[in-house]
Amino acid sequence: MAASKESADVRSVSSSQRAYDELRELLMRFALLPNQKINEVMLAAQLHTSRTPLREALNRLVAEGLLNNQGRGFSVPDLKPEVVRDLFEARLEIECSTARLACERASDEDLKALSDFLTESASESPNVSVDRLIELDIRFHDTIARLSQNQVLRSLLSNLNDRIHLIRWIAMEGRRDNTQAQHRKILERIEARDKEGAAAAMRRHIIHRNDDILAAIKAAYGHVYTLSAV
Repeated sequence: MAASKESADVRSVSSSQRAYDELRELLMRFALLPNQKINEVMLAAQLHTSRTPLREALNRLVAEGLLNNQGRGFSVPDLKPEVVRDLFEARLEIECSTARLACERASDEDLKALSDFLTESASESPNVSVDRLIELDIRFHDTIARLSQNQVLRSLLSNLNDRIHLIRWIAMEGRRDNTQAQHRKILERIEARDKEGAAAAMRRHIIHRNDDILAAIKAAYGHVYTLSAV
């Protein structure tokens, strides 16, 4: 009997994790729109899962800030300017901190590997997708967070990246050359062990002006609702 219960628990965890992974992917691909209400019956059918693991997955995403639940069911967070601004401000402070810590804690070998990665990413095809650019950008910033040797800051940054994924996706369009140049400047300051210079280069790199954030939100709405009409 105990073995049977343990097996059922494992299946429940597995189903919940699968539902979480698939639902998170829908959010990252903008298949669910800002402010959209979640129909649990339809979503369970779409993901081929039962309501219990789906509800566990939904609650996990609420805890991560990727969904809302205000007592009347689940919904996708709206792109409220003040919320997006707060998320970018938090990202800015975290990334400036990880850049400073990386100056103190990163080994020369690790920084050489990051430099090699930037060289390789610069050789990507000019026609590479925005999704690929975002992947490369996140890897660069996550590597600096890892080199800071502060797992809490790294985890917080990962969550923030998920919550502003759409805005970052929009902001990346047309910025490839500029982004790569800025990444190189950030790394140069870290290699020089220049904590304040690295933080300043990171600050210049990350969108933080209200006008830029508002423009990105407007573009994001245009993008997702254009997709939904196709």
